[in-house]
Amino acid sequence: MKTFKTILDGIIKVTQVLLICITAGLVLLILNEIVIRNIFNKSFRSMTEVAGLLFIWMAFLGIVVLYDQNRLIALDILYVNIRGTWKTIFWFVHKSVALCLGLIMLVAFAGLLPFVTTEYFSSMPSFSKVWQYVPLAIAGGYMALKSLYSLLERIKPAHNEKNG
Repeated sequence: MKTFKTILDGIIKVTQVLLICITAGLVLLILNEIVIRNIFNKSFRSMTEVAGLLFIWMAFLGIVVLYDQNRLIALDILYVNIRGTWKTIFWFVHKSVALCLGLIMLVAFAGLLPFVTTEYFSSMPSFSKVWQYVPLAIAGGYMALKSLYSLLERIKPAHNEKNG
């Protein structure tokens, strides 16, 4: 379980660094576009496509960080108001649904892969659109792994108490 936790922590650190780089890249890209548009009265489609790609990456990688910190909207109002056994049941349902959602995201990526590997951005003909869908797989994979880890960690102490 310690190795599992180390892997999850490593993914989060890499994701946070990527998010900082993506945010900086978006800011520079937008500033560049503003300067070029205002000084040269030109606009480049590739900048718009790259900005869209970076935004998608930022959104999905943001899900990874928020899920790790338990800061996604997860019926919090209901969760804070319930107690005892119902709270435990709700927690297990929540983690199970998140695990299923993560797996669905991975299956969706795998299903899209044969189609998007043959598509390219119009302004960047050698840049595959598969990169637009990679963050879907990253977010889904992380949600599935983190949910599985949380479920196993919660079940493990209960299992050890019965057998100990």
